[in-house]
Amino acid sequence: MSTYTKEEIAARWAAHLDKQMVELPNTQLQGFTPVYRNAAFPDDPKSVLPYDAFLHGMSKNPQANCFGHRPWDAAKGDLADHFVWRSYQEAHDEATALGSTMCQWVEEGLLEPRGNDGSVSSPKMEGWTAAYWGNNRPETSILSLSLAMYSRVMVALYDNFDAAGSVYILQHSQSRVLLCPSQYVPLVLRNADKLPALKAIVLVDQPENQNLMIGEARKEQLIREWASLHQIHVFHYDDVVAQGRKSVRPHLVSRDPEALSLLCYTSGTTGLPKAARILNRNAACAIDGMRWIVNDQEMVSISYLPLAHILERGWQLFIIYMGGSIGFFSGKIERLSEDMQLLKPTMMPSVPRVLNRVADQIQAQMDAPGLKGKLLTKAINAKLANYEATGTITHALWDRLVFRKVRELLGGRIQFVLTGSAPCRKDVLNLLRVALCVDVREAYGQTENCAYATFMAPNDRHVGCVGPVNPGVNLRLRDCPELGYLSTDKPCPRGEIMLQSNAVFGGYEGDPKKTDETLIDLHDGRGKWLATGDVGQIDQYGRVQIIDRVKNLVKLAQGEYIAIEKVESILGSLPLVQQLWLYGDSLQPHLVAVAVPDPDAFSHFVRSVTGRSVSKDDTAALEEACRDPKVVEAALREFIKLGKNQKLGSLEQIRALKLRMEPFSTENGLMTPTMKVKRQAAAKILKKDLDELYAQAPYDLSKVQASKL
Repeated sequence: MSTYTKEEIAARWAAHLDKQMVELPNTQLQGFTPVYRNAAFPDDPKSVLPYDAFLHGMSKNPQANCFGHRPWDAAKGDLADHFVWRSYQEAHDEATALGSTMCQWVEEGLLEPRGNDGSVSSPKMEGWTAAYWGNNRPETSILSLSLAMYSRVMVALYDNFDAAGSVYILQHSQSRVLLCPSQYVPLVLRNADKLPALKAIVLVDQPENQNLMIGEARKEQLIREWASLHQIHVFHYDDVVAQGRKSVRPHLVSRDPEALSLLCYTSGTTGLPKAARILNRNAACAIDGMRWIVNDQEMVSISYLPLAHILERGWQLFIIYMGGSIGFFSGKIERLSEDMQLLKPTMMPSVPRVLNRVADQIQAQMDAPGLKGKLLTKAINAKLANYEATGTITHALWDRLVFRKVRELLGGRIQFVLTGSAPCRKDVLNLLRVALCVDVREAYGQTENCAYATFMAPNDRHVGCVGPVNPGVNLRLRDCPELGYLSTDKPCPRGEIMLQSNAVFGGYEGDPKKTDETLIDLHDGRGKWLATGDVGQIDQYGRVQIIDRVKNLVKLAQGEYIAIEKVESILGSLPLVQQLWLYGDSLQPHLVAVAVPDPDAFSHFVRSVTGRSVSKDDTAALEEACRDPKVVEAALREFIKLGKNQKLGSLEQIRALKLRMEPFSTENGLMTPTMKVKRQAAAKILKKDLDELYAQAPYDLSKVQASKL
């Protein structure tokens, strides 16, 4: 097991940019590629358990900033314009106090299950589950640390989960304690009969104003009285911590690598969420390996991606291991830029939809009238040309003259941006690299591999991939003959991505059938392999490119199969739209689509088609344009043109289109909390639209010509 200096890490990556993965000899199996390992770091990183990762970060400086947030400013009735911080030592002591009070609850019998149906056992001091529901905040991470200290299990719920999904998770996980803002308590109490394990709710609201009128009751008092009817106890977070400080209990840290530390629930695109069992060893595999990928630098990160998602949880653990600081956003995504300008982070985990928004802000500045817009456009084009030629993202003149102000959008100090969860457009990656002078890299992972699978190498300017496999991870591709992807394909082998490492999860809680479908023994002496369901190819640089999904096949009436997500990702890159949902029916001969236009791009598009000026803020006018047959046909032609340029087959083209300004969202039941379309739900909710689309004559593809390159 090797330890590398900062300089050695940089040198090893630089030496392997042309061939970033190596094949292990004598690992070829029929129907599979050989096993691939990281070329720069073929050895395994050391194993670091989650609690030990915190101790490692704290050992660098116990008084360093750990968790920060914007406090409430009562005088102005809004969040303060600064962050306040818990040090590592303060976070450690607070987590100990929180866990100590929970120890007292076990001793006093307060967490004994309600009822006597036998489905929930009496709690021991270790091993039971606590949940957090709400926006990211320091208390979430304090709870996670506390549960690790006392060998308990964490569950986090997306703040935008619907009632049915949230109640199911609390029930399925048998959560005994729930931390949440008071806004979620009524929903929980209305479903208390379904939650026999739940015995304590800890409120993380701001303490209430004590100046009440005669006869008024405090909100917490009302909640407590309602909860008591269901034998559920309600506490305020500050009171729980204060109680624990009076009687600190010794830690009960489990260092068993197979011990369960987290139940991470998938978002449920096709049904109820599945509970992935994240074990101690899963996070332990990734923590030090991430250091080899990101390398040592100042680490101040913004926390805004949901902590219920494995990407944010893994990223936070890495930042803490490195002794960095995590500032939590205000809770409103529209204020994220404001939060970042106050925090001035150096690191930012992200997803494509956020980066697209940043890129749109830059593009809007480029399109602005006058000298500033022209100057920014000239600077961007000059830097892009220089980047293509040399790989350099800095420029002595333009950075000082123009891009300092652009960088201020994200606080002015960003050095590193990670993006995952979905492919990011190449033009967005390149634009952000030169405009922000920042290292933007794509990564690939899943809940089932603790978000630790592949990561772009530093200084790799060839975007459009997710990099080589991470240190400590084995990868091979499995033939998908029904899709036409084979491990023997030339020049790039293709197939379903299979992964094996200590980062691979322990199966799905209570679902052995699904576990056996996902974790497969190839009898190669390496243990079970994770079948990811993603189709990849290995490019000429030894990097992984995600090109398809195994299961998202739609069979059309002709008997032909269409890889719906692959086509959707290609056509969804059209700048005119922000969302695209493709639909195919086995009783119909062609594909149709529902698209949500981008208001800014769509307003310009409508003017070019109709000659009418429409403001991007005039929702009624944009909705009217969505119903204009000329506009719809013109948009459909743009999709068809793009499809022809990208060499899509005729059956992969959209033949009828519906435009709507209302986005797909969790509120209207069309999206999961991780912003993936609920395909089955969408087909039911949008049935009327689909019927209308299939009632139309399919558009004649011969009317549209591909662009001349």
